[in-house]
Amino acid sequence: MNEKGYSLVLTMLVVTIFFMLGLTILSVSLYQANFTKIRVEDVESLHEATKSIQEAIAEIKVKVENLQLSTPAQLDMDLGNAQAGFIHQVSGRYKVSIQDLTEMKEIDRSKLFTRVYVISKTAGKRTVSRQVIITNTPSFLKYAIGSRQDVTLNGGAYIDGNIYAGRDFYMANVANYIYNSQMYSQLTSFPTTSPTSILFANGNRYVCEQSNSAPACYQPSSTGFTKSELFAANPSLPFQYTSPSVQTEDGEFIDVDFDFTLKDKLLSAAGINAFDPDLTAQAQYQSLIQLPVSRLLSELKNRFTVIHDIQQLPYTVNNSNLSILLDGYSSEYLDLSTLELKENQWLIINGNAYLENSGATELTIKGNLIILGNLAVRGAVAFDSTIYVMGNTSIYNATISGINDKEVVLLTKGELEIARINEFQNEFSLTKPNLKGYFYTDSNAILYAVGSYIHIQGGIFARGTSSLIPNTDANGLVINAYRGSTSDTGRNIDFTQPSLPENLQAEQARFVIHHDMNVFIHRGLGLPLVKKLAVIPDQLEVK
Repeated sequence: MNEKGYSLVLTMLVVTIFFMLGLTILSVSLYQANFTKIRVEDVESLHEATKSIQEAIAEIKVKVENLQLSTPAQLDMDLGNAQAGFIHQVSGRYKVSIQDLTEMKEIDRSKLFTRVYVISKTAGKRTVSRQVIITNTPSFLKYAIGSRQDVTLNGGAYIDGNIYAGRDFYMANVANYIYNSQMYSQLTSFPTTSPTSILFANGNRYVCEQSNSAPACYQPSSTGFTKSELFAANPSLPFQYTSPSVQTEDGEFIDVDFDFTLKDKLLSAAGINAFDPDLTAQAQYQSLIQLPVSRLLSELKNRFTVIHDIQQLPYTVNNSNLSILLDGYSSEYLDLSTLELKENQWLIINGNAYLENSGATELTIKGNLIILGNLAVRGAVAFDSTIYVMGNTSIYNATISGINDKEVVLLTKGELEIARINEFQNEFSLTKPNLKGYFYTDSNAILYAVGSYIHIQGGIFARGTSSLIPNTDANGLVINAYRGSTSDTGRNIDFTQPSLPENLQAEQARFVIHHDMNVFIHRGLGLPLVKKLAVIPDQLEVK
C-alpha cells in the first residue's frame, strides 16, 4: 500500500513537472513570437519612416534645383513654411515633420539663400530624422577630399567623408616622399574610410598592391614618381578594413569660377551686391563685374578706407564701417596678435601677406580677407574667416584652429602647399585636428603626410589642371600618407608600423580628414557665389 502511494505521488510529481515545463515552453514561445512581431513591426516602421523622409527630400530637391535665384525673400515665398506653401504640402504628403532651424543657426535669411531644415518622423518609440541644408554654394564643400581631375591615394590615409574624383581614381599601399632631394617609396597599408563614406568616381579605378618581393608601384625617374605597370584597372578597391560605397555622381557639379567669385567679393566688400532688390544697383553690379580685377579695384577704391601700414589697421577697424584696403605697404608680415573685423567689413590686401603668431600667443583672425598676391601661414593661427588668394598659398609648419568652433575656408587660385605639419609627431588622435578648415585650389595639389602628421577637420579640394604635379605623373589631387610612427635619423626617415589589430590601425594614420557640414552654416556671405541652389542632406539619425 505504501509502495502504491509512493508511485502515485511520483507519477503526479512527474506529470506536474512536465506540465510546468510545457507551460514554460509555451510561455517562452509566445514571448518569442510576440518579441519577433514587435521587432518586425519596429523594423517595418523604421523602414517606412526612412522611406518617407527620403521621398520628402527627393521632392524638395526637384523643387529647389528648378528655382530661379532672385532674392532671399523670394526663396522664402517659393518654399513656404510648416503652416502654408510647398513645405507644408510636402509635410502633409509624406506625413513627416519639417522644422525650420534657419534662425536657430543664426543665419540671416534677409541676406542669405541658406536654409536649414530637420525632417523627422516617429517610428514606434524612436524618431528618425535628417538635417537638410538648402544653399547656393559650390559642390566642392560637400566632399572631404576631391578633384575635378584625378584623385590618387598613396598609403594609409583615414577619410571620414565623401570622395570625389571627376576623372580617374588611383590607390596604392605605398607612400612616396622626398628626403634631401632623393625620392623614396615606403610600403604601408591601403587607406581606410568611415562606414558611411561614398566614393564618387566618374572615370576608371586603378589599384597597385606592392609586396616586399614584388616590383614597385612607382619608379623614380628624372621627372619624379612614375606609375609602374602594376597599376591595373580594378573595380574592387582593397581599402583596409572599412571601404566606401562606390557611386557615380548623378547631380550637376557646381564649379567655382574663381575670377568671377573674387570680383563678386570685391563688389560685396564695397556694398554692391548681385541680388540687390534695387534695379539700378543690380545694373551697376552687372557692369562692374565685367571688369578685370585690377581695373575693378581701381573703380572701387573710393568705397574703401585705404591704409598703407598694417599698424594703422586696429585703429581703422574701430573707426570705420567701410571695408579696408591695405595698399602700397612695405612689409608683407602682418604684425598683429589679433584682428576682428566688423560684420560685412572685409580686409583687402593688394599684394602678398605673411601670417604668423608671435611667440606662444596664437594669432586670431575673425573676418573675411581678399589677398591679391600670395599668402603664407606659419605657426599657430585661429580663424573665423573666408579667405580668397589670387596667387599661391603656403601653409608650412602651422596649426590652424577655429574661433568659437568656427573655421577657415581658404580658396587660392594658384598652388596650394601644405607641408611640415607636426613633423615626426607620433601622438595620434582621430578626434583632435591640427588644421580646421576647407582648403581649395584652382590648380593641382599634393600632400605628403609621411614625416608630417596632418589632421584636417573640413576638406581639401583641387580643381586641377591638365599640367602635371611636380615630381609626379599625375594631376588633380595626390595624397601620400604613411600609417605608423616615424622619426628622422638625419640620413632618412625611420618607420615603425602599427602593432594594433587591423580594425584599430587607422588610429595611426598620418593623414586624417573629417568632413564637417557646418561650413554651410558658419560661413554665410563669405562663401563663393553660385547662381544655383542645391539640397545637401546630412546623415540619417535614429533616436
